[in-house]
Amino acid sequence: MSDDDIALSEKRMYGEKRPETHAYVASGLGVTRVETAGGQVGRFSLAKRCAARDVAGASGEIAVATDEDVLVLADDGFAPTDFEPATAVGYDGSGLLAAGVDRVARYADGEWTTLGTVADVRAIDDGLLGADGGVYALPSLDRLGLADVTDVAPGYAATTAGLYERDGDAWTEVRTGGHRAVASDGERVHAAADDGLFELVDGAWERCALPVDERVVDVVHGTDTYAVTEDGTFLVETNPEATADGRGGWRQRALGVPEVVGVAVA
Repeated sequence: MSDDDIALSEKRMYGEKRPETHAYVASGLGVTRVETAGGQVGRFSLAKRCAARDVAGASGEIAVATDEDVLVLADDGFAPTDFEPATAVGYDGSGLLAAGVDRVARYADGEWTTLGTVADVRAIDDGLLGADGGVYALPSLDRLGLADVTDVAPGYAATTAGLYERDGDAWTEVRTGGHRAVASDGERVHAAADDGLFELVDGAWERCALPVDERVVDVVHGTDTYAVTEDGTFLVETNPEATADGRGGWRQRALGVPEVVGVAVA
């Protein structure tokens, strides 16, 4: 048995100060569950076979948009919700939202309630919705500007033309060029561009020193920072003091899954 095959919980280096996190990678093969702790990547397995289009997590929950339905993680696996083919899922302060063909809806008490119509939705996050037609506010679906939006995060929008930050009612371009993803948790901000993954540090965008030369398609914050590439490489960055070897930085693990679209943690 190789070291990579040993569960993280079985390694002595992972004590109570290095809790295990489960990340979920969405791809054309399905949803892959990845164990990670203390900057190390352990076991991974296919949790659900499906054609996944998006994945999101919040408050201990995981939701997946597929070409047939929206799935939510339950005790015995991923369960259907009777939505419809979905293109995006996300959470705000009131819970789960999803978008399908010209439809945006909220899930509560086992039922979907339609909020309105927005075409070609690509992303939903914390009160914002990103679509081909721009950024929209939730739950009103009022249009807030921009176009060809690929991802949204609190205060930010990634587009095929650049990365934008929202200041009041206006959008300011903070990076030029195509961007695939953006993530912000109030302290950390990362953006995946055509030319690399970048982090906002003291007001300046710095390129992340990744261990692979592959395009990052999604990034998310949790206990650590997690990212995934279009070629199926899972990446995690941990502060040095939280790692067993005290080195920190980015670590990698090839998952061998095709058509990767996103990563999420609960």
